[in-house]
Amino acid sequence: MLKRLITWLKGYIILSVSGISKDRFINLCIKNNIDIWKIYDNNDCKLFHISKKSFKELETYIKKTNVNIEIINKKGLPFIFYRYKKRKIFLLGIIVFFSVIYSFSFFVWDINITGEDIYTDEQIIKKLEEYNIKPGTRINTIDCEKLEKNLRKEFEDIAWISCEIRGTRLNINLIETIAPDDIKENKYPCNIIAVKDGIISDIYIESGTRVKEKGDEVKKGDILITGAVNLYNDYDELIETSYVPANGNVYAVVKYDYDESFELNYYEKEYTGNKKTDYGLSLAGNYLNHLKPKIKYNNYDIISIDKKIKIGSYFYLPFSLKKNCIKEYEPVLKKYDNKEAENKARTKLNLYIDELNKKGVEILENNVKIEIDESKCRAHGEIITKELIGVPADITILNQGEE
Repeated sequence: MLKRLITWLKGYIILSVSGISKDRFINLCIKNNIDIWKIYDNNDCKLFHISKKSFKELETYIKKTNVNIEIINKKGLPFIFYRYKKRKIFLLGIIVFFSVIYSFSFFVWDINITGEDIYTDEQIIKKLEEYNIKPGTRINTIDCEKLEKNLRKEFEDIAWISCEIRGTRLNINLIETIAPDDIKENKYPCNIIAVKDGIISDIYIESGTRVKEKGDEVKKGDILITGAVNLYNDYDELIETSYVPANGNVYAVVKYDYDESFELNYYEKEYTGNKKTDYGLSLAGNYLNHLKPKIKYNNYDIISIDKKIKIGSYFYLPFSLKKNCIKEYEPVLKKYDNKEAENKARTKLNLYIDELNKKGVEILENNVKIEIDESKCRAHGEIITKELIGVPADITILNQGEE
């Protein structure tokens, strides 16, 4: 996409070449690094694209091969300028337009959060705002590595967070449970630390020094494998400490406290069929709509569809089109019977376990019990798993003589 845009900005020409030596002409252009592309046959001619700059270099090869050249079309910004050179306001508008688009590339206009379950998007976005990161923030002020560390400290139930800026979008990927495929081989000196409490069941080391053993109880943040490798002489005296990227897999038995409850009495929405729709423009997160309809419904849902405007895959602009559908409903009081309540509680539990399984967690024991009284259904207990708990973390490199 970017290459096409650059080609269009520089301008290019579509040419037709005919004559007995047209193939020789094409070969000479390629051999002499003339910038041509999209070569194809068209009856007795060959058509090809050439950059505006390279077009001036063709004269030598035209004389040498005695071919006929015909201009089919001229495309790109330079030719638009030439075509409308007398329309100065139009040209000025084009220049301003591209200048504005270019200026947008220095800012983040979209924040994409994936992998969240325990925490909501709103919680994470609120925390980002505390760090002065929101749509409209300059890209060069965002330190992704520092942001990852800060978010890991703030959200303790998250095992791993990765932040990346692509185009004008900030991608934040949360991983609540580490799968082996999520951990990449480390290239720089680091430790392997525990991301949650547990009892080590297996530990496999590729590089680094073992700190914990099988059967050890560990807490979140404990070092499992260190990248500090000590060298000793025959008298057990420390000669040298070198620092390597610690690599290895550490598995542990982990306990999850599961506690979910809901009221047996509940309201179910019955939609009346009445609805209203309004459209608006969102500018840098601010919704603009002067024609918002009056809502006279007592109970209603608002279903919003936000269509973000972008160029290519990652160049997001500070504009988006928004559609709101307001649907009226009447709340109807209902009550679960014991069987319905148990099925709902068990379905929620199974979904929770399925999510753990998808992340590579092995379920060892499911000790969750479902209890129902006159007003509430509660599922509570422990789920015991075996899972990967070791992830890379910064290592403190000591100078000689420090302890």
